Amino acid sequence: MIRLEHVQYGYPGKSAFSICDVTFASEPGAVFSLLGPNGAGKTTLIRILSGLILPTQGTASICGFDVAKEGYKARACLGLVLGDERTFYYRLSGKQNLEFFGGLGGLSRGKLKRRISDVLGQVGLEDSARLSFMKYSTGMRKRLNLARALLGDPEVYLLDEPNSGIDPASARTIREIIGELRRRGRTILLTTHYMEEAERISNRIGFLKKGSLLKVGELSEFKSGFHTKKLSVLFRVPVQGATERLDPICQRLRQETVCDRVSLVDNAIEITFNGSLDMNLLLSIITSFDSEVSTVKLDEPSLEDVFVRMAEADYV
Repeated sequence: MIRLEHVQYGYPGKSAFSICDVTFASEPGAVFSLLGPNGAGKTTLIRILSGLILPTQGTASICGFDVAKEGYKARACLGLVLGDERTFYYRLSGKQNLEFFGGLGGLSRGKLKRRISDVLGQVGLEDSARLSFMKYSTGMRKRLNLARALLGDPEVYLLDEPNSGIDPASARTIREIIGELRRRGRTILLTTHYMEEAERISNRIGFLKKGSLLKVGELSEFKSGFHTKKLSVLFRVPVQGATERLDPICQRLRQETVCDRVSLVDNAIEITFNGSLDMNLLLSIITSFDSEVSTVKLDEPSLEDVFVRMAEADYV
C-alpha cells in the first residue's frame, strides 16, 4: 500500500535537504512508525508520499499509484495529518471546515453530512462542532486534523506527529482511532517522538538518521541487536542516608563485577550491563553488607534506549 524505492530529495552538495536512497514498504493492516532525531527527514518523507513535494530521484507510490505521475489517484487513497498544519480557516467552525475540505475531496452532500457526524463523534468533537476553529485548544485542533483525514475513509493514512503537544486524554483518543484503523485493515505511516506510543501500536519500525534509513524491522529485531540490560536492586533503607549505607556496595560492585555502569538512585542500585552478569557474585557482594534487599528487577532495553543508541552512533 505504501512503497518507496531509492527515493531522494535534494541534490548532493547543494544546500537543499537530501534523503539518500530510502526504500521501504508497508502493507494493509500495518502501523509503520518512522523514528529518528529532529531533522532526520521524517516530515520530508511524509510530504513526498502525499505529493506536496516530488522526489528528485526514485519512486514513491500509494495503493500502487505513483505520487509523481498519478498524483490525483494516489491522493484519493490518502488521509494526511501534518504536524505543522495551518490550512484550517480560523473564523469557520470545526464543522464548516470539514464541510469545505470534504467538498474539495469530492464527497457528495449527503455522504459528507453523514461522514462529518461520524468523524466528529470518533474524535470527540461533536459538542464543539459549531465552535470557531480559533477557539479550539491544541488538542482539539489535532483531533480536527485527524477528523479531516478520516472523512473520505481512505486506505492509507500518513500521520506526522499526531500526538505532539496534546493532553493525555486527546492522545489516548488518537491512539484508539489508530488501533481501530489497523483492525479495519488500513495502512498507517506514523512519525512520533513518543517511544512508548510507538512500542504500543506499531507492527514495524524504521529508524531514519540524516536522511538515510539505518534499520527497518519488527520491534523485537531492534531490541535483539541491543544487548544492554538494567538490573535494579531496591533496599529497605530510608532515602535520606541511603548514600552513606549503599555507596560502599556500589564501590565493591564496580571493582568486582563486569558491568557498564553502577549508579545509586535514591535507595536503589542500578546496574547496567551487556550480555550476561554473574548473579552469584552479585548476590554475594550485596549480602555481605548489612542492608536488606526489598526487590530485584531486571529491565529489558526499551525502544527509547535503542533510539538514543542509534541517534548517538551509526548503529545498525
